[in-house]
Amino acid sequence: MSRKELEKIYFKALNKVKAKTIIKDNVSIKENILNIVDEKIDLNKIKKLYIFSVGKAGFSMAKECEKILEDKIKGGLAISTSKGKLKYIKHFKSSHPLVSKKSIKAGTLLLDEVSNLQEDDYFIFLLSGGASAMIEKPIDGLNLDDFSKISKALLSSGIDIKALNSVRKSISQIKGGKLANSIKAQGSVLVLSDVIGDDLNTIGSAPMNNGKFKHYIIGNNKIALKKAKKYIDKKVDKTKIITTSLDKNSIEASSYISNIIKEYDKKYESFCLLFGGETTTIVEANGKGGRNQELALRLLIDNKFNKNISILCSGSDGIDGNSDANGAFVDFEISEKIKKLNLNANEYLKNCDSNTFFNKLSYDFVTGITGTNVMDFIIVLKEKNNG
Repeated sequence: MSRKELEKIYFKALNKVKAKTIIKDNVSIKENILNIVDEKIDLNKIKKLYIFSVGKAGFSMAKECEKILEDKIKGGLAISTSKGKLKYIKHFKSSHPLVSKKSIKAGTLLLDEVSNLQEDDYFIFLLSGGASAMIEKPIDGLNLDDFSKISKALLSSGIDIKALNSVRKSISQIKGGKLANSIKAQGSVLVLSDVIGDDLNTIGSAPMNNGKFKHYIIGNNKIALKKAKKYIDKKVDKTKIITTSLDKNSIEASSYISNIIKEYDKKYESFCLLFGGETTTIVEANGKGGRNQELALRLLIDNKFNKNISILCSGSDGIDGNSDANGAFVDFEISEKIKKLNLNANEYLKNCDSNTFFNKLSYDFVTGITGTNVMDFIIVLKEKNNG
């Protein structure tokens, strides 16, 4: 199994959408002119420049902005789940994936900060996945306990991210453009997209999307997979980005991916198929796992693999469900290892315990928190038979 090659493909994709790359590619300053994507801001004509950053990449994106803009930054607030201090921007460590007291404190702090901006100030707002849970202020009459019960029920229901965020907006004083309503200053929003179709009404539950501020998508699944494709193109006969908007439950996704693998297996001696998006799964038991490991387990059960084919199903954020892993590998050799350990894949699937299954086989993929999030990558690699 070419686990190393799968990992290389994965990290090529991941690194293209990490904070260091996306900020460097889209934010620069020269002779007091601030360049933000295709905008030019004359800092001589504004009073103060502020940076706000919220989400899984909240800390790292803010830190990269500090490296470029340094003391031009006169304040701001970054909210993430990371540890660390920033030099010019305040940093608050919030919680994810459930709204907590920290989330409400973070939301209150952010509302206060942006409400104090003046008309002649300018801000850059950096938005990434995970923001929905990290900043919150429930509508009047709804306490944290009620809010948490609603959130927990939604997360375990298997509904897609659009439906999830729609409910979140209706019970929030921040989401759905409500945060932006409090701002008098001018500014731009730079977005690291973690949703299918890069829907600005969905990413982070759209705290800044009230029509007043321009949003730029500076990182997404497509940008990541294009980089991965460029890397592996020359090593196989055929490389194809099948989709960057995979939006199916794990049963449907496994069948869809399996059929495409069979189609390409007949045509090409070697290939790499790249899928991006986000599958869904319904949690019906108390095992450890997540959507990527469940998809890998279903692909294993559904297929008898060509000995040259290997697969990696993995998130881009470093977290898969309630496990420590980010995803899992599947290949031809796994069947023998399953027999030796006498494991029943279907039983683990039934118990929603995909992580325990792959961990016992040492086929789980563990990256730790990556500091970015552009949904999931499914990488299918068929290498040439050198035997």
